[in-house]
Amino acid sequence: MNIAIKRSNNENEKIKTIWFPIEEERLQEICNELGIEMTIESNCYIEDSMDKNFLRILNNRYCNIDELNYLMKRFDGFSPKEIEKFYAVAFAENPKTMAELIKLSFNLHCYSLISDFNNLESVGKNLYLTERQAVATRELDELDGESYAMEVIRDNDNSTITPYGVLYKNSNEPEQVYNGKQFPPYEWKDTMVTVELKAKGESEFIYIPCSDIEITKALMRLETPYLHDCEVTIDSSNIPDEILNIIPDDLTPLNKTDTLNNLADKLKEMRSDIRYFERLMAYVNPKTLDEIFSLADSMYEFELFDGIKDAESYGRYMICESGHFEYDHNLEEYIDFKRYGQVKMANEVGAFSNNGYIVYHGYNQNLSNILSEKLGMEIPKVKEQKVLKLYMPLTIATYDIENEYGYRETSNEPIELSNYEVIDYLDEILDAIERNNLPEEKERGLMRYYDDHDSVSAKISKYEFSAEIVNGELMGVAILTLNDDLTMQELEKIKDNITGQASDGWGEGIEQRKIKTDIGDIYISFWNSSKDWFIKSAEEMGIAENQIMGGMKFE
Repeated sequence: MNIAIKRSNNENEKIKTIWFPIEEERLQEICNELGIEMTIESNCYIEDSMDKNFLRILNNRYCNIDELNYLMKRFDGFSPKEIEKFYAVAFAENPKTMAELIKLSFNLHCYSLISDFNNLESVGKNLYLTERQAVATRELDELDGESYAMEVIRDNDNSTITPYGVLYKNSNEPEQVYNGKQFPPYEWKDTMVTVELKAKGESEFIYIPCSDIEITKALMRLETPYLHDCEVTIDSSNIPDEILNIIPDDLTPLNKTDTLNNLADKLKEMRSDIRYFERLMAYVNPKTLDEIFSLADSMYEFELFDGIKDAESYGRYMICESGHFEYDHNLEEYIDFKRYGQVKMANEVGAFSNNGYIVYHGYNQNLSNILSEKLGMEIPKVKEQKVLKLYMPLTIATYDIENEYGYRETSNEPIELSNYEVIDYLDEILDAIERNNLPEEKERGLMRYYDDHDSVSAKISKYEFSAEIVNGELMGVAILTLNDDLTMQELEKIKDNITGQASDGWGEGIEQRKIKTDIGDIYISFWNSSKDWFIKSAEEMGIAENQIMGGMKFE
């Protein structure tokens, strides 16, 4: 909800319109800008809102900005019908403060709102379900909804006509969930760990990963300045138990919170790959937090082959099932699967475990001890990662044209520009490419969105798009950082992935990004549907490094 706030009702105060709910770090930046102090008392004034219903229920527009943000987090989880009921209850109960509105948001189950009496059967069942909160399907189906509705309408003395319909108060008792200081637990967004901080007999909750300002505000609400004065316990967690059990019991409150924050940050980056990381842990069996973090840093450099127990089964899998070969089962008796498995194993860093066969393609020396002790794997000495560049033609267009009188006009259709017209604007194009990259892509680039846990994922540490001048022509390029050389099959697979990003993923974003130049605004496309489009390595194009200029710098 858009809400305009300022520090006080003074007409000279600066006003800021904010979309609530808002992340705590950004909220603090705005508070600093407006001069709003951190406190549990009222510290801001609500000037206006896009939702006039919200303004109508405010008896006092002075409020605490953290309470306002918390209430909007509650709103964010409400359905339109729940918001309408909230406004109806607020109209009837006439709460005086933001704290009372927060309490009300937890007690909607104490009320039923009827805005349409045409279907009394449905009305009755909704009234029954709201009061009891949980009802067996059969019980609800057998209920005479119309009779129940008529009974409530006739006998309920706690009804109020509101602008939203008739409000009925049922037999549920309101819960006193908010004391005006410590916020009740409420997970507004996806959370890895909900942590309870206890001090002076009170509790406040933080939702990890979280920022320092969230911890500072929690301590303020507990009226204690230091985290070491708190008891830190895990209320709920989405971190696998195998990882939580590794955290030492004797950590200080500060170290425990920092450790949970770091773990949550790392696991949140993994997204759906957490289950893969659990599989990897089962192979490697880390015992310390340092081993967990090192394994997480290099998790994409591993290949896991569940159930593979010997060289023959490994060779059979690679030839018959991996997709690297066109296999004809009629030739099975002529293939030495064991020999192929042995040769492949001799040329890679791999080992058998109770779970199967594991291969490591990286050079993270922090893993050397655990891989050696647990699996007998010896990581080779660090060698410089290789860079592979895959080139593709760029399409560059503009809508700015110069008419016959020398004035600039806007065309309805894109006008494709030739290379010589844009080649001088390589720096502007590179800046646009950099702005199109997301913070979460910093570590792996667009490999972050590569879904398969295979040799391609293990061998390619990262790839990003850029632009370079090749033989005097401006071209798009995907720059791959490699842990190991790619096979032809792996190269073709990553080319398919890059083509998808160029056409529909990352490329769709850059196509819409306006690039300002002296000749007008230009737009670049890394992909087009013509038969002339290609994606090739420098070797496939027959070009040498000295024929290339520009592009991103990689350290």
